[in-house]
Amino acid sequence: MADARCPPRRFGLAVIGLLLALPALAATKQARPFHDDDADAPYKVWNSTPAITMPPLLLDVSGTSVVVEWMTDSDADGSVRYGEHGLDHTAVAAHDGLLDVGTFHRVVIAGLEPGHGYQYQVASRRVVAVKPYWPERGNTVQGETLHFTTLDATRGTARFAVITDTHEKVSRIHTMLGEIRKTPEDFVVHLGDTVNWAASEQQFKDVFLSPTAEDLGGSTPLLYVHGNHEYRGPFARQLGPYLHEQGGRYDYARDDGPLHLIAVDTGEDKPDDTNVYAGLNDLRDYRREGLARFGAALSEARTHGAPFTVVLGHQPDWGWTSGDNAKWTQLANQAHVDLFIAGHLHYFKYIKPGEQGNDFPILIVGQDQVAWVEAADTALKVRVTDSNGKLIDAFTLARKTK
Repeated sequence: MADARCPPRRFGLAVIGLLLALPALAATKQARPFHDDDADAPYKVWNSTPAITMPPLLLDVSGTSVVVEWMTDSDADGSVRYGEHGLDHTAVAAHDGLLDVGTFHRVVIAGLEPGHGYQYQVASRRVVAVKPYWPERGNTVQGETLHFTTLDATRGTARFAVITDTHEKVSRIHTMLGEIRKTPEDFVVHLGDTVNWAASEQQFKDVFLSPTAEDLGGSTPLLYVHGNHEYRGPFARQLGPYLHEQGGRYDYARDDGPLHLIAVDTGEDKPDDTNVYAGLNDLRDYRREGLARFGAALSEARTHGAPFTVVLGHQPDWGWTSGDNAKWTQLANQAHVDLFIAGHLHYFKYIKPGEQGNDFPILIVGQDQVAWVEAADTALKVRVTDSNGKLIDAFTLARKTK
């Protein structure tokens, strides 16, 4: 009979129905085991503790909520203790009344107050075997206590930084995010093309999620915008649980001080019937739906009431939209959008109002570049620097009547 205090030789659990367990890796610094189970528990308890292999990443922060993601080396559940003055609240990863069990953990913390600071700590409890009765468990690992601040549409200023097209180059991520962490940014935007193509969870973790989480330190939130290269590869159809905003989409709106931000998914850069896609793309209908959602977002009262409305998208020409590109520009013109920030081209470009039917400037951020955006009630200031901090361009937009 197996010793209940030794780990089993073999196990395997579904990760939210689609993710696979990772091989064992070293635990994140300051993560520690927490022996929360009594030796006399009525179910089998193994002396097995998971290791945190990816530190917490804050994703899709808003005024009242945030997503926390991390990974472990073996199957476990996931929970986050949090609070303003102590770790007195708990949120768990669960669906349909069941705690999620796997190696990837995503917890949504809701019910927060705008502009408030919170401390939090992730925890994962080893799950050895899920049986219909008497599942078998292990010990719990806890991360270090970290901090974040929610967005606040009522404050007088806002600031964020933008990077794009990192394309699996981890040194590029470290260089740019290392510079960004020196300044007190409210959040960081990544405009997509994190990979050349999505191959697997391990690849996506190694070349984007883990280095980004490490560099942002669990305190600076990330807003992600979908790139066209994330549409490619065998793992592309499984990226949603890692990158979606809280509502399960890639397009969304967020408010921070004088800023109203609208993120759009610009899709692929070629038509669906392009031979290299072998008939497996259906961006035509998806982008038509996206256009309708873009129009609805632009019609919201906040678009007209905020001092500045900024659109975030990967491709500066709105991507392949079956000939409807002009409709996207027309909607943005009608809503008096102040600025469109994009990537995709891999080089810096500033498109002035009127050059492509646009009433607003289009800023294209290149590879190895950072755009720094700072907004006040009357002015929106933008700087673009290279990886060495050298200034590439700077401009100021005055608040206009809407």
